[in-house]
Amino acid sequence: MGTPQLVRVVPNENWELVLEFGDSEFRLFKATIARKEKNWPQLAYPNMLKNLTYTCDAVRWAAGEELDASYLYKNSQPIPREKLEQQVLRLSYKNQAPTSTHPTHHVYGVYLLPFRPRLFLIGESIAGGHAEMGGSRSLSLEELLRWPEWKEHFDLSGGTWAVPLIESCSADQLQLANILILEICRRQGTAHAQSEVSTR
Repeated sequence: MGTPQLVRVVPNENWELVLEFGDSEFRLFKATIARKEKNWPQLAYPNMLKNLTYTCDAVRWAAGEELDASYLYKNSQPIPREKLEQQVLRLSYKNQAPTSTHPTHHVYGVYLLPFRPRLFLIGESIAGGHAEMGGSRSLSLEELLRWPEWKEHFDLSGGTWAVPLIESCSADQLQLANILILEICRRQGTAHAQSEVSTR
């Protein structure tokens, strides 16, 4: 067997990478493996973990860390279809409180479900904890574009940047998913750097 070729890399919200190799083989890599073996504590921070790029032969992070495709393949596990469809990546998330609905917790969110026919998960979290209100729903690209309030929701969730990317998409949902994932990865490092500066 030759060196496996990476086709797609998708970070999730559980400190993991979903890896697609040739012939539609999907595997799950836990970042804790590299964090411990390579002594890379930075991978414990979601923003830093997501701030990656990849080619067919390696995944690379902003500070110069690199894992080749062979290492990733060897240290990952096959992921069944049902678990693949449960993978979630946050696009944007913002608390707009105080609102007329709640004084301290009214959070708008947009998430991607990259391996489902309905790509977008749109939601609100109101009150939080045991008093949680709100809800969410999943939408395909076509369904999202038919929803009159989608741009407003993206704006309220802090995802205004994604609107022109979605509007310019040629109705190819897989292509759009890849574009949005790459942009999420690119933006994570920037967001982390800004939060560090603001707390000094």
